[in-house]
Amino acid sequence: MSLKRSKEILKEAEKDLEIGCFNKATSASYFSSRMAAETFLKSFNEQIPRRDDKLANSIANKGLKIEAELLSLLYILRKRADYGEGVSEEEAKNAVEIAKKIVHKIEKILS
Repeated sequence: MSLKRSKEILKEAEKDLEIGCFNKATSASYFSSRMAAETFLKSFNEQIPRRDDKLANSIANKGLKIEAELLSLLYILRKRADYGEGVSEEEAKNAVEIAKKIVHKIEKILS
């Protein structure tokens, strides 16, 4: 697995944000970041945890503590976007920016 798909999903999140699809942008931001985190762990031949909190813990244990916290925040936002009351435009913008940071950091490490 490479970061290519993760970056494609992130671009889709940016497009969703531009057209006002804030819940979709937030959800895509989370999944882009999750995919990047999985790619990061696979580079260490690590098992990929199914649970979101375990995934965050796994990348934290590999030195990405800030990114793990950000991934956990994205998960909370994604749950609100997909199953709850939804997210605001500001929250969606924040989600996209967080995802960019996570994906960029992992891309930098893996290159």
